[in-house]
Amino acid sequence: MHHTSYPPSPTHSPKMASFLVATAWAVLALSQVGHGFAPATTSQRVTNRPTPAIASPSSCQMFTGIVEEMGEVLSLETKDDMTLWDGSKGSGTEMVIKGDVVMDGAYLGCSISVNGVCLTATELDVDGNTFKVGLAPETLRKTNLGTYVPQSKQKVNLERASEIGGRNSGHFVQGHVDNVGTISDRWVDENSLFFKISFPYEYMRYVVPKGFIAIDGTSLTVCDVKSEGPDGENWFTFMLVEYTQQKIIIPSKEVGDTVNIEVDVLGKYSEQAWGAFVPKMEALEQKVKELEAKVMRLEGGNTGGTDSTGKEVKHGDVVPKKFSSSHESQSPKPETWVRKEQAFYNETEDLNPKRENRDNTGTDWSPGWSRWADDPSLKWTRIQGGG
Repeated sequence: MHHTSYPPSPTHSPKMASFLVATAWAVLALSQVGHGFAPATTSQRVTNRPTPAIASPSSCQMFTGIVEEMGEVLSLETKDDMTLWDGSKGSGTEMVIKGDVVMDGAYLGCSISVNGVCLTATELDVDGNTFKVGLAPETLRKTNLGTYVPQSKQKVNLERASEIGGRNSGHFVQGHVDNVGTISDRWVDENSLFFKISFPYEYMRYVVPKGFIAIDGTSLTVCDVKSEGPDGENWFTFMLVEYTQQKIIIPSKEVGDTVNIEVDVLGKYSEQAWGAFVPKMEALEQKVKELEAKVMRLEGGNTGGTDSTGKEVKHGDVVPKKFSSSHESQSPKPETWVRKEQAFYNETEDLNPKRENRDNTGTDWSPGWSRWADDPSLKWTRIQGGG
């Protein structure tokens, strides 16, 4: 029996959440412009390869998570004589992969997703349909590519970069793997194949039921989620339909094997954007509470409030200095405010009982007094001008 553990409902405005998601999509698209996917002009070797067409440097390229083929790892070796940018020698790891589909349109410097990892083609062999990629130390730390043993003819999922704006049957996949997950269980549900993946807690906030996730470069839908904190269980499940089972490498993996995982990048952008708003909103909410408490205190109300430290303030007490302005803080007496005493004038009071001509214009006040009393706006004008 598998239970779903859903995250708490958000307390913020749905409109704000929609705005942040839309912003995240825009930032995501803009962040990929001009990232150098054009062919390299270096002396990297191409075997029997015609000169490729130059790709537009402004083209926007990512991956979709729709695997095009399963390639074969031919070699994985570490070399100590690799030439660095300054001419010095360094060590590094290189992998040679055989793939038919991804070689169509490939060029030096192009990006190819290998098990969900965005890698750069450094050598191409058209006759053998092979390409070489370099594996940086960070790549080896964050992915499972370093565990591949060529002798076992291990397969990898392959996908060429796809221009944004075209058809995307998966989701936005960057090829930037967050970490590896471990298969903790697998089972068959009629024609579907289910997998349960243990995943580090720090990434579980980005994994949501029915959300996107990339597993070994495959765009999949999350089914169940359970996140119990750093010391508890943290896992999610996904399933593969019959067609997908035949097109990717995941069904060949057993319990205990690892998979490369990239969470939905839109969740990261939304979290970062929302994080900029939260402190300001919290400060504003606290200020509003303090102002409400101050108003109720001055009006002699009974509603409580809190000061800037979160301490409860009971109305009727002396107003704390944190509520007071610099002028108020100099007063030794508690501040009071009675609305009746602050009124402009008493509506029932006759402001000119002797009907004196106060504006020196010869106007007789007596005949018009009742008219002014009936017309508040006219009465106010007279008081302003003559009083």
